[in-house]
Amino acid sequence: MDERPGMVLHQVLRAHHNACTAALAKQGLRDIGSPRLLVELSQYPDDPAQAPTQKELADRLHIAPPTIAASLKCLERQGYVARRTDEKDSRRNRISITRKGRDALDSGMRAFQQVDDAMYRGFTPEEREQVQEFHRRMLDNLYQIGGDREDEHCPPPPPPEPLERKCDPC
Repeated sequence: MDERPGMVLHQVLRAHHNACTAALAKQGLRDIGSPRLLVELSQYPDDPAQAPTQKELADRLHIAPPTIAASLKCLERQGYVARRTDEKDSRRNRISITRKGRDALDSGMRAFQQVDDAMYRGFTPEEREQVQEFHRRMLDNLYQIGGDREDEHCPPPPPPEPLERKCDPC
């Protein structure tokens, strides 16, 4: 195993991703390719007029619009999200989470909590907080050298590479 700090972090992130994917599958949620989208959509009121547009979601999550479009298409097919034409501008669609999406998100959050509990097994609460603070500092440092889409001083990052796999039903 390569012990360089960047490689260890990469291995931790990959293992965490794989554990979350497995935990979602155990909950019968293998078809949720983008839990982050559901989390973001759950923050909006149930009023369709206040639901975000696809572009607003892409901007908020710092994800390329084509990637958001593909993810939403899968989530919509599975019944987790719904698109509604904007009442004020028929060229725009508003995206909202459905009841099925909220139920799936609740189950998914329990699965993620189980993964986090297992990942931090043996850590004291103080150590957990310390690790999170280290991660926040790492993020700040990386934003300074690589830029965040909202950072005025750095150019936006290139679009992400295509996803390794699409959701199974798509």
